[in-house]
Amino acid sequence: MTTVRRPGKTRSAATAVTTALSALALLWVIALLARDDPSLTGAPLGMAAWWGTAVTLVLQSVALLWGRHQVAATLGCVAGLCLVLAAVFPSGLFTVTALPVLVGAFLVGLTAAWRDVRRWALTSGALVATAHFVNGSADGRAGGWALVMQAVLQAALVVGLPLLPASVIAAQRATRAAQQETLAAITRERDAKIGEAIALERAAMARELHDIAAHHLSGISLMASVVARQTASAPGEARSGALEIRKQSNAILDDLRRLVGLLRDVGHQDEGVKTLATLPHLIEAAHLTGARVDFNLRSDERRKPGAGVSPLGQLAAYRMVQESLTNASRHAPGAPCVVTVDDRDPHTLRITVRNAPPGLQARPASRGTGYGIIGMRERSALIGGSFDAGPTDDDGWETRMSIPRESGHHLPECSA
Repeated sequence: MTTVRRPGKTRSAATAVTTALSALALLWVIALLARDDPSLTGAPLGMAAWWGTAVTLVLQSVALLWGRHQVAATLGCVAGLCLVLAAVFPSGLFTVTALPVLVGAFLVGLTAAWRDVRRWALTSGALVATAHFVNGSADGRAGGWALVMQAVLQAALVVGLPLLPASVIAAQRATRAAQQETLAAITRERDAKIGEAIALERAAMARELHDIAAHHLSGISLMASVVARQTASAPGEARSGALEIRKQSNAILDDLRRLVGLLRDVGHQDEGVKTLATLPHLIEAAHLTGARVDFNLRSDERRKPGAGVSPLGQLAAYRMVQESLTNASRHAPGAPCVVTVDDRDPHTLRITVRNAPPGLQARPASRGTGYGIIGMRERSALIGGSFDAGPTDDDGWETRMSIPRESGHHLPECSA
């Protein structure tokens, strides 16, 4: 089994070892200097004060190692060891114990929460000041307010000073972490929007493919069945029907090429775009399949048919008529259909496709999937229009779509 080393644990051990070695080296240097400076009380090697200070420094460093999960409490422990040393072995070596306290204060400001920093910093400062006062009083220094001021200054320098840069570094880290979190949230939101856009595009492409394939293939299927019956009895008409099948096949290939072209180059203008002006061609193609379709256009002479209707709205209207004729050929083969485009309202374009009920001998080609009605309703909602479909009083079927005109294309109402 492979043991994984944690970076935080490794850094804590390195900090504790480095602090211990540095403090002991400083203690050793002071002991060497004490040979020529008798004022360093308790500094010579082998004396109790020296060994007591060395043990305290090691314990302080061990506390830094063991307290990596509770850094703020560790600072109080390190400061408390200073007070113990001052009470048991007061000497001039006491100042060396400030190094572990300084390291602990820096770690507290770097990693702990501010509520813990504030509480333990005041507690540790009070312990360091008390230890300095006790050590100075027992060491024979002058007491009074001068010693108190020295103790307070010692606590401020050892505990308060390292907290300033550590707090700045911690604030910068928190800011970077917040920025990274914000960036990650923005990235997730962007990915979600992209996924939603892709899903919408897939649904739009599925509707477009359904409209193209369902219309043409249903016509091809009907013509193929007619050709099959006319092969022996009317070869000439069968040949004409076969040519029409070829024409319809080419039409569906052209529509598929157009759709693929739009997917490859969205900036390319489609020359074969479907509008209200192409509805007569759609009706003519339906006549060639044997369907009985009448086309009625009710327009206003003051404007061009379809004026003010967006290209997307005209495409929706074309697909609605196309899908309605396809459904009529499937569910009511041979029944007459009427396509009505009412362009007289100055605010709304209304399109209606109505087919009579199927004959008694007619058999529906298929039950269908229902996606055609769903697609027409979605297209209508996309352009801000309305769509409705349902049976008529004579057991036929009627689909209705209302398409709003764009602003600026409304004709003024005529006053009486």
